[in-house]
Amino acid sequence: MIMVFSCFQGGIAISPSFLGHIERINRYLFAPKSMMILDTFEVFGLVFILFLLSLRLDITVVKKCGKLAVVIGLASFVVPTVITTLMASYLRGFFKLELHEEVHVMAVITSITSFHVVFSILEDLKLLNSELGRLALSSSMVSGLFSWSFIVFFAYLKEASRLGSKKGILLAQITRIPTVMIIVFAFRPMMWWMVRRTPEGQPLKQSYILIISTMVLFCGFLGEINGHHFLFGPAVLGLATPDNPHLNSCLMEKIGTFVNSFLVPCFLVDVGRGINLFHATFKHVAFALMLIFISTLTKLSAIIATSLYYKMPFRDALSLGLILNCKGFVDTLLYNAANKFVGLKTEFFSILVVTAMLQSVFVTLLVRLLYDPSRRYIAYKPRTIQNTGLRSELQIVACLHQQDDVRSIINVLEATNPTRASPIAVNVLNLKKLIEGTLPLFISHSLNNISSAGKIDIVSNAFHQFEQQNQGLVTVQCFTSFAPYATMHDDVCTMVLEKSASLVIVPFQRYDSPSMRAVNRNILVKAPCSVALLVNRGNLDRYILSGRLTMKVCVVFIGGADDRETLAYAQRMSGHPNIRLTVLRLVSVDHTLTDLIEKRRNSNMINEFRLNNNDCPRVSYKEEMVKHGNDTVRLLGAMCNDFDLIMVGRRHDPDSTQLIGLSEWGEIDQDLGVIGDIMASKDFECKASILVVQQQASVVVEMIQNQKYISIYNSDR
Repeated sequence: MIMVFSCFQGGIAISPSFLGHIERINRYLFAPKSMMILDTFEVFGLVFILFLLSLRLDITVVKKCGKLAVVIGLASFVVPTVITTLMASYLRGFFKLELHEEVHVMAVITSITSFHVVFSILEDLKLLNSELGRLALSSSMVSGLFSWSFIVFFAYLKEASRLGSKKGILLAQITRIPTVMIIVFAFRPMMWWMVRRTPEGQPLKQSYILIISTMVLFCGFLGEINGHHFLFGPAVLGLATPDNPHLNSCLMEKIGTFVNSFLVPCFLVDVGRGINLFHATFKHVAFALMLIFISTLTKLSAIIATSLYYKMPFRDALSLGLILNCKGFVDTLLYNAANKFVGLKTEFFSILVVTAMLQSVFVTLLVRLLYDPSRRYIAYKPRTIQNTGLRSELQIVACLHQQDDVRSIINVLEATNPTRASPIAVNVLNLKKLIEGTLPLFISHSLNNISSAGKIDIVSNAFHQFEQQNQGLVTVQCFTSFAPYATMHDDVCTMVLEKSASLVIVPFQRYDSPSMRAVNRNILVKAPCSVALLVNRGNLDRYILSGRLTMKVCVVFIGGADDRETLAYAQRMSGHPNIRLTVLRLVSVDHTLTDLIEKRRNSNMINEFRLNNNDCPRVSYKEEMVKHGNDTVRLLGAMCNDFDLIMVGRRHDPDSTQLIGLSEWGEIDQDLGVIGDIMASKDFECKASILVVQQQASVVVEMIQNQKYISIYNSDR
């Protein structure tokens, strides 16, 4: 776990520093000459850490936040800050502690929510692009922006009280202008120039990384000579860095790796030097722990109360409150700054740092137990093609992994045969890997306002043309999701729920990366509707919209829920004038199907299909008798190259006669099922594209449970 590892790394760096308070060890660990070098590296570390933190901060996200995120963000800072400040004043008198400014400082810094800590926690929990994750990110952004503005405002007030005269205050602010001007009008345009000079898909040149690193150091130096803190310039430079995913990812990878592996430990060693729990009295420990407890409890209560008011489930509200209460490295950075610049007592600083390290670990474990995003995907009614009437609108979510998938997906959608009686609504979801250093995004594209530039616009334009050519029959909405591979399926499942879709179409290739295979597998397991995996062999790249080309489609029917769903999809296709459809049913010679209910369901589906297409010359039906799996492979091999598209069900009874001996054929972890995996195998030499259909998983599980009950009932008889 990222967060646990961070705490472990911090513990390794802090532990020797903590032991340094023992005099004998101190002589060897912290000699004066070595500490001068370590302090220098610590300053460099702070400069680059703050630059990278401000680089990741996207202020424009705040403008897009919904009302709930803004209210939760404000409540999570204002409520605990006010209550903790009042309680701190009371506890100071109760414990008779001689504290003044530190009381208010501790009340504020324990109430702050760090966006970067929340981002790391969500990344660790694989919740970045979940509904809860997006709300937590937005809320932490609002809370962080408000809290840091509060801190900066009071820092300026303190500086003003130190300067005394109004003229001094005015001159102090004016001296910041040259630094901001150089960053905005010199360094920012230079970075844009570097981005334009870098070919698409190529990393930034090492010389560019070196130049940007020099800019960071120069900004720190500029702040010092102007009489300001050396961290002011790097923070402004990070905020002014162009919002370009390619640039940000390269900077996070190149500079971030060096900073995290070398400079951050130097900073943590300095933090450890400031920890000394041996000097803490009972009063100090009790005061600090009660203050942390009050801050945590009031923040948790404010978040839960606000969430419940907006009708959020209690379990999700509690998970959100725990996530926004997390502490981490950025909080340690804040505590260290308070320790140095405000004079926070060593005892309080030590307790704050130790509790921050422990809190992140416990919160992570609690949220794992409480929140499971897949719970929302449990469908309480079937969302399948079979349960969608032939004269009803069919909602489809079409996923894209790359631009090459567009033409084949459009062809399959056209083959679905949209008519005025049975139109289709297509929700196109372009799945993009989240680039390191950027936030997960979910973008809705307007088909009425499409530019000709960019790959995403090309995708939208292609589907816009498809909608125009089928005006009144097809409606299209295009979306793009930037998400980590581990949680990419969440956006697909969420869209299925929002659109009440009955089918998800996902492209599938043998050369897909293991990460992309994992995405497809998660969709198969968790999607609250039926799923179709499309293996394109290139023959689907020809458009059939013109009416001059014919698509030959074959359905291989063995039996089972997935095969019936496949046949239901083929039933919709059968009305298309440019499709010649063949249904090939493989029947066992020994007729040993023991489940009479399943046998009747298969027969009813076949009979209904034949009755509906009895007078259609473009639809044919064949039955072939098979003794074992070898017969099935022989038949498939003989006919597969006669068709453009072969449709098969994904799951079958593994004990069925038609599949005996075929389980060893698998090449792709059985993601396509036994039949689909055989036909997609490179040894099978099948030139036809393959559409592997899986009926809604929850419906199939329920059906299997019913079958087990019936089998037990029959055996008892």
